[in-house]
Amino acid sequence: MHSIREIEDWLDSHNISGYIVNTDLSVTVNGNVNLNGLLAEKVLPIKFKDVNGYFDISNNSLISLEGSPHSVARDFNCSNNQLESLFDAPYKVFDFDCSNNLLKNLSYCPKEIQGYFNCSYNNLDSLLGVPRTIKDYFDCSHNKLSNLKGGPQSVEKYFNCSNNSLTSLNGGPSIVNEDYICYKNPINNFDEIADNIGFNFTTDTKFNHIKSTHNNEHNYYTYKGKDVIEHVRKPIVDLTEKDDIIKWLNKNNVKNFEITQDNEINVKGPVNLAAKLENLSKLPVVFNKVEGNFDISDNELTSLEGCPKVVLKDFICLKNEIKTLKGSPKQVDGNFIIIHNHINSFKHSPKIVKGDYICSHNPAKNLDGINTVEGDIFTNVFIETVKAQKYVYRNVATYKYAGESIMHYLDKEYVNLTPEEQKYTKTRNELKVIIEEMIQLNQLNKENITDTLIRNLIKYNLHDLKAQILEIRNPKKKQKEELSKEELARAAFNIDL
Repeated sequence: MHSIREIEDWLDSHNISGYIVNTDLSVTVNGNVNLNGLLAEKVLPIKFKDVNGYFDISNNSLISLEGSPHSVARDFNCSNNQLESLFDAPYKVFDFDCSNNLLKNLSYCPKEIQGYFNCSYNNLDSLLGVPRTIKDYFDCSHNKLSNLKGGPQSVEKYFNCSNNSLTSLNGGPSIVNEDYICYKNPINNFDEIADNIGFNFTTDTKFNHIKSTHNNEHNYYTYKGKDVIEHVRKPIVDLTEKDDIIKWLNKNNVKNFEITQDNEINVKGPVNLAAKLENLSKLPVVFNKVEGNFDISDNELTSLEGCPKVVLKDFICLKNEIKTLKGSPKQVDGNFIIIHNHINSFKHSPKIVKGDYICSHNPAKNLDGINTVEGDIFTNVFIETVKAQKYVYRNVATYKYAGESIMHYLDKEYVNLTPEEQKYTKTRNELKVIIEEMIQLNQLNKENITDTLIRNLIKYNLHDLKAQILEIRNPKKKQKEELSKEELARAAFNIDL
């Protein structure tokens, strides 16, 4: 559509109100856009810019998202169409639903999603491009996935990857706060199961010695998530008899303890095993909950197996030989201190640390894997874009960041872009530099600004540059501060006053 009148007529005919048609003929809507099942076209005939409500184009025959808004304040729903690509999808939405399409990958999906993400019933063979944190549910069921790499690492509600071709859970989320659903997959290895599952775990696999319910119609089993995690990651312990465990605890001056039926240890107070575990590479017992500090510093531990799941004060593990955080607590109400180890990755970090996360003097090169930290983070990793305080001790720099700022940084930084998105981003950045240099050097004039250039700037979301280019091609005529009556009469029919 090439005129404001045509666009307005189309919007009115589709009961879209609260709109503004901009000078470039894009449309801003202060409200909702409901085109569910109402489109005769294969592509939107107008270009939306911003929608301050929901945007629903589901149940049509769209083959492209061309014309979709840059941002949507509420839900974006393009389900039940014929889409093979998400190019031109908005960057920021609340809920996002692209289910029941023909998508093979998630290139160009929104990178800021405040609600759920539903990409079920497509032809996906990869989850690359998905945000690191999903603040509602994530559903990638009924696709062709052979792994979960590139998908979300934290899901606030349920995670559903059923009906795919998964042989393991490699790359899957480390935190799922509700159900983890993975039945109708040929999984033979559960080693990469999430560190935390809040509710149930559903699978085709029958685990012996774990209580479950069986769905006869669909032939799957449902377990408590924590039972499956403990079964898969059950630490190998040296002391299995209750009397031997009691002797070991007494020898190490652990008081006010109780031993559960599963031989796990709860302690109503601190546990101090600093410099007491000579010749041990891991704990010979399994702790469950410790209500004071838990200190295993100054030993030669290579594994955190057997450490408590919950520590109500500080967890202290400095000066050991730890390389992985697998086995670390799920919840630490005080500080989490793991300095002077050999940790290369912060994967398997606690779900929540209510105090400070102190992880300096380790060889890790980034902070990916850290989850919720309510206090500060102390690390040797320098992040140029995040405000920090710098400390230097014996020529070693340590940086202090607010935990909240690192959470925000990680969600933005660690989105695994698809190869297609990487190529697009590189081209966009190079195009931006080229055009900005040409503007600065006055190398662009009306004659050499083509429609193709304008289309390329739109394609690569360089809308600010496009506005500058259009101003060069169509400079605004200067008007007198005050027009005579005769001049006003002529101007009223020819120019915008």
